[in-house]
Amino acid sequence: MEARQLASRLQELADMHAVPGAQLAVHTGAGTVSVVAGLECYGEPRAVDTRTAFAYGSVSKVFAATLVLQLVSDGDLELDEPVSDVLAEFREPADARLASITSRQLLSHTSGLVADHELDDSDERSLFRYATSVAQLPLLDRPGNSFSYSNTGYNILGRLVEAVTGLKWRDALQDFLLRPLGVDPYIDHSSERPARALAKGHAVRPGQREARPVDQFLPPTWTPAGGLSGSAQDLIALARLHMGTDPKAAAPLEDEQRVEMRTAVPGADAFGMADAWALGLGHYGSSDNRWLGHDGTVDGGTAHLRFHPESGLAVALTTNATTGSSLWPDVVGELRTLGIAVGDYEPGVPTPDPSASGVGTGPRDFEPLVGDYGNGDTVFSIRRHDDGIRLSDRTGLVADVTVHDSLSFTARRVDTDAAPYVGRFVLDGGTGEIALLQLAGRSAKRTHAAA
Repeated sequence: MEARQLASRLQELADMHAVPGAQLAVHTGAGTVSVVAGLECYGEPRAVDTRTAFAYGSVSKVFAATLVLQLVSDGDLELDEPVSDVLAEFREPADARLASITSRQLLSHTSGLVADHELDDSDERSLFRYATSVAQLPLLDRPGNSFSYSNTGYNILGRLVEAVTGLKWRDALQDFLLRPLGVDPYIDHSSERPARALAKGHAVRPGQREARPVDQFLPPTWTPAGGLSGSAQDLIALARLHMGTDPKAAAPLEDEQRVEMRTAVPGADAFGMADAWALGLGHYGSSDNRWLGHDGTVDGGTAHLRFHPESGLAVALTTNATTGSSLWPDVVGELRTLGIAVGDYEPGVPTPDPSASGVGTGPRDFEPLVGDYGNGDTVFSIRRHDDGIRLSDRTGLVADVTVHDSLSFTARRVDTDAAPYVGRFVLDGGTGEIALLQLAGRSAKRTHAAA
């Protein structure tokens, strides 16, 4: 693979999507090719290099899951034992079912925990106090019954690691995984001065080509779920650990746990995110070309990781703009033309038919969809807007919704230019009425129809 040609094409695609800076790393049997494009911050002279740290967002969860599987390998944790055996905070929860939640369910987003619990004190750093607060919440669903993406669950895994190791989360992550792996990502809310440059996040408004710098907000108690920043090369090192192709990086994880971590969990239907879900890893692509990995989005940035254990191929892309989510499919397409058949999620959402019915028969009727849908602190509101409907939540998300024949939908943000979210409405089998909204892997129960 010609690095100069790949770098030139990455720069062209980044410019097309108004992405100020990006890194792309591709690992083949012959080695790793790393190329960069653009600037750390729009309008400033610092160019991206291969060591520049980009926010990983939810790709951080792969590191967290790997650390948990290391503890399983060492015999310190059992995947199918209740975490309440270790966490005293979960032994007398408000919802008695919470005491039965296992590490496997937390790792696979099948725990029934709400998606995005935050403490009232946004500066709180104690994962013990975070877990104590989560123990007072109602569950979204019975543990093990369904998939619903949960940052909350991964923050609880961080607390579990602390309880098992006797170390703070960041110290355990560094000692057990990062240093043996030979990488040095930046951990959010660290008191240490960053040893490498950090790329600034950017938002791009629809219809505009100018990137606007934005600050990232992540509560300290959310660090296990999304608090790492690093390079695309660091993600390749993590992928090689999971593929077992780097002898120097093989020691931190046993083969049994590698297989365990990549095995799809029955019933973990990750609609809107991936083709299946395992323990911290999504499955992407057809059954005869199944890749593993994770995607991450943060305030003003994206990260994507894919690897294929059978061939030893791995790909990582980091960007510092919301439009990185639109850049990624183009990068995948470019790599496919070069013979690297990267697996990606293609939900098969049909092209909208303006004459089709929404629910029932006759002209499009959005009334059965309008209402509020709750998942813990998160409430999605579907309301009429002009001739269609809009989705919003309490964080400021506003998106125009296009409903398709099967009650699947796409939701495109009105404030930033990014790839649309994929979701669907789910009918109650008994009443035939709308019961759930699923958006980008999160499930929200309908609380009431709008007045």
